[in-house]
Amino acid sequence: MRLLCLFGTVMLLCCTAPAFADEPQLVALLRVQAFNKVFEGFDFYHVTIEADLAQEDGSHEVTAVASGNFLDSTRRVKALFLIVGDTLIGGQVLEEKGLPPCLPSSGTHASSL
Repeated sequence: MRLLCLFGTVMLLCCTAPAFADEPQLVALLRVQAFNKVFEGFDFYHVTIEADLAQEDGSHEVTAVASGNFLDSTRRVKALFLIVGDTLIGGQVLEEKGLPPCLPSSGTHASSL
């Protein structure tokens, strides 16, 4: 009986988990090393590779677009990345539309009852 319950729980988790396993390795790398921070708090966002140019030194210049919805707003970011192996070396935002980045407020916080 325990085995049946465990199997049922595993099946439920597999069916409800995001299907990132089918993504290309490059998209998964950009999600982990760049876009997850930009789209933190979003339920889901989509990443598309527009260009992947191999360089003579073995690095890649990758242009990618990520977009996602948060409540009634949409955010879209197009960026150019330099990737060596499985490491994101650097990047530059080419276009950004939608929600501005959340910045921590400076100063003290006051609360009232």
